[in-house]
Amino acid sequence: MTRLDPPLGEDDLQAWIDGRLDPERQEAVHAALADQPELARRLGDYRATQDALRARLRFKAAEPIPARLRIDSVLSAQRRARKSWLSAAVAACLWMVLGGLVGWAANEFLAVDGRLGFGPRSSAVAQEAIDAHRTFAVEVVHPVEVRASDQAHLKQWVTKRLGRSLQIPDLTSLGLHLVGGRVLPAGPNIAAQFMFEDDARNRVTVYVRAGHAGAGDLSFARRGDVQSFYWVDDGSGYAVVGTIDRARLQAVAEQVVRQIEEVPGRKQG
Repeated sequence: MTRLDPPLGEDDLQAWIDGRLDPERQEAVHAALADQPELARRLGDYRATQDALRARLRFKAAEPIPARLRIDSVLSAQRRARKSWLSAAVAACLWMVLGGLVGWAANEFLAVDGRLGFGPRSSAVAQEAIDAHRTFAVEVVHPVEVRASDQAHLKQWVTKRLGRSLQIPDLTSLGLHLVGGRVLPAGPNIAAQFMFEDDARNRVTVYVRAGHAGAGDLSFARRGDVQSFYWVDDGSGYAVVGTIDRARLQAVAEQVVRQIEEVPGRKQG
């Protein structure tokens, strides 16, 4: 017999040597061995080698199974490994969370580098201004409540709500045009936000918060890509916020400072 259907494969021949071939396939192998003497000799050699190995290693089969290889020991070791891995994973997660919190806190603290050494509490105006900028600078339809076309009303409304005379900055010399403004809550006080935009649609906001005690020179704060120059003067907190170049933003802040100092009736510090 030279051809079987289905044909014999190496898996069939190896199973026959090991004594685990199905009876139906055994008949096919026997027929092939009768028809192919060379195949019969090769398989006979394989089986003889296997029988010799079994004879030599029979004493090992009689030995008891080592404790470490018993099922209960293997399962126990697996449970210990899983617990160890889980503990390590939990510890790693905790360290990651702790590191993130520390990094966030450090960023919030170190992002403030005021000339007079202001800390995070003194930068409250800057953080409020940055939050307001993030909220409204991206708006397309309603970036402001009162448009620049009604600037007189905007000035009157903001002055009334803040309870003090306030001059809306003119930043056209720096390439920034007034978009408009709005009034915002600031804890127990009131704040105003004026929005400006250049020809490239970069937006800068000027934030004014009433009822802020103390005084301080121009200081810098940053959160992500949003930067702010802020200061406290004459009972109000001020902040200029944007994502433009830092040097340009500082020039805007200095311009606002000069214009505020020119407001009639302002107290001289």
